[in-house]
Amino acid sequence: MRIVCMTNEGQLPMMKNMLNSAMKVGIDMTLFHCYIMSANKEAANYNTLEFKKLTTRKFEVILANMQDTVLWVDNDIVFFENCLKDVQSYPGTFVMQDDLWGYCTGFFLVRPSLFASSLMQQCIQRLNSRPQSSENDQHVFNSLYSSTPLVRLTKLPIDTYPNGDVYFNQRKRSTAKILHNNYVSSTAEKVQKFKDNNLWDESDTGFNVVKKYYI
Repeated sequence: MRIVCMTNEGQLPMMKNMLNSAMKVGIDMTLFHCYIMSANKEAANYNTLEFKKLTTRKFEVILANMQDTVLWVDNDIVFFENCLKDVQSYPGTFVMQDDLWGYCTGFFLVRPSLFASSLMQQCIQRLNSRPQSSENDQHVFNSLYSSTPLVRLTKLPIDTYPNGDVYFNQRKRSTAKILHNNYVSSTAEKVQKFKDNNLWDESDTGFNVVKKYYI
């Protein structure tokens, strides 16, 4: 298995925070493959054109790594436990966080198969063919997966793998293995939420020991 993540320069501190949280709970840091888009210096806010470009590139990066089982981790995630064995214990081609309205493409496991690769390719093609559309990677994935044969999806328990709404607004925290700090539009707001909850460490400790690719 490999853990794959990606950032631009604007979100690099948040990636470092995620990596440090993984290191603190004992996740094997040699599993991380971190992609840095050096040309994009500004943090991309949700539902902007720049955000969509990043999420399209994200699917391309995932597809390039799918000779192995991939755990994709967005930068706005922190780990509270080493949950790798737990995530891998669930069946399915895709094992995905529940984002309440659909499957979340910010935290998910995908096992290699021709059908999974085909679904990723379809998502990339759809995003590239509609550059001005308001659809992002998650909208497109949820739209296309049901028509892809032999792809089984399993949702992770929402109390154990909460999104930002469940963790912060519904305050379901006691069994959380991770926190996905979504349901907030801007990177600045996410960083402030992490800081307000003592979940922020942008030191280079974890970043220095992972595999890095500048794209």
